[in-house]
Amino acid sequence: MISIRWFLTLTLIALLVLVSFLSSLRGYRESMTEAETLFDLQLLEHVKLLGLLNPASFLFGNTLVIADSVITTPAELELSLQLLVVYQIFDNQEQLVIRSENSPLQNMAPFEAGYHHAEFNGYSWRTLVAQDPLDGHWIMAAQRNDVRYRLAETVTLQAVLPGVIGVPIAGLLIWWIVGLGLRPIQTLAASVRAREAGDLQAVELDDIPKELTPLTLSTNDLLTRLAMAFDREKRFAADAAHELRTPISVLKVQLHNLQHDLHTRQLPVQTIQATQKSLQELGEGIDRLAQLIEQILVLNRSTPDQYMRQFIRVDLLALVQDVVSNEFEQILARDQNFSLDGLPAFVSGDETALRSLIQNLLINASKYTPVGGQIHVNIVSEGSKVLLQLEDSGPGIPEHQYEQVFDRFYRLSDEHHDASISGSGLGLAIVKHIADMHQADIQLSRSLKLGGLCVSIIFQAYQQEKLQ
Repeated sequence: MISIRWFLTLTLIALLVLVSFLSSLRGYRESMTEAETLFDLQLLEHVKLLGLLNPASFLFGNTLVIADSVITTPAELELSLQLLVVYQIFDNQEQLVIRSENSPLQNMAPFEAGYHHAEFNGYSWRTLVAQDPLDGHWIMAAQRNDVRYRLAETVTLQAVLPGVIGVPIAGLLIWWIVGLGLRPIQTLAASVRAREAGDLQAVELDDIPKELTPLTLSTNDLLTRLAMAFDREKRFAADAAHELRTPISVLKVQLHNLQHDLHTRQLPVQTIQATQKSLQELGEGIDRLAQLIEQILVLNRSTPDQYMRQFIRVDLLALVQDVVSNEFEQILARDQNFSLDGLPAFVSGDETALRSLIQNLLINASKYTPVGGQIHVNIVSEGSKVLLQLEDSGPGIPEHQYEQVFDRFYRLSDEHHDASISGSGLGLAIVKHIADMHQADIQLSRSLKLGGLCVSIIFQAYQQEKLQ
């Protein structure tokens, strides 16, 4: 069902048309029958009037004879022709005495009293035959069936036509009335749509119809459960930050103290070297665990509604430069060549989230780009779009895995990727998550310039009206 309003309107109009059609059909048939009866009565009245004529006043002969007492003026003759009522009068010997101008010379119907159907002058006629009981002369009157039918149909259609014309008007009224009945639903939808992202209070509307009460209660129940779920999620993020960061910090302190004690003790060189290697690996493991926890917390804290309330004007070029300056030691440590092209380009977004996006892209590129490799970032602003593009000379990603790498904890494991490279499988998941929050389009492809992975993110350019 596309629309309740359309469904109700079309259904009611269909029922109205059906009922109107059946009523009109019945009315049409009954009206036609009544019209036939009226025309028969008209023929009967003509016969009665002709029966009142005095036969002695008739002028006999071979030519047309019209009694003055029947038609006295040319206007009356013309009226008779228009009505197409023809007549004949025969004596008791069945000899034609008088006839109307448009009647035949022979008798129009058999000399039998009653109604008949006859064919003459190229038309079908309805005839009435009567015999005078006093002197036995015959009177015949006739009307054309096509004229009777046309006149009856005209009168009937004039009665039925207003009902047919009224159907579109009724349809418009039904559309308006159905819309009026559905207005409380639109009011409820508008009330929910106009809320702030974090407003999960119960919906309160005045004069709610009883049919809409279950929907309102269900909506309020859903909002209550959502508010409780968000509260639990916030508490989890806060508790996790405290419960997980603290022991990791303690481990780092203990590791530092252990390294210090190692240097102060008199131990064999081989023992010291082996212990330092183990401590180094332990430190790297702790760092990976700390990074994993931070990334999980970022995913849990970075809800779209929460960040949209913090959107500001952000210069992507300046943000990339700032992130690169913080992560440049890792790039230098791997002797990688980094380049940046572009001009200031402004987007509407959350600066902290965008910083995390760029940082994850840069760390990911540096991690998988070999020593001495190249990393290139390009920022292009075109009209209402801003393109952030990062390319590297690493092994890239197989095309059939482009969608999978955005899944959480998914890591590539093939002959082109070193399994010893530390990582949690959350980097690109966070990038995709933040891009979705900013309604940006992210695309992966093979870098034509460097041969590795090319990540392209298309943002909407900053607009003052949109931000407000």
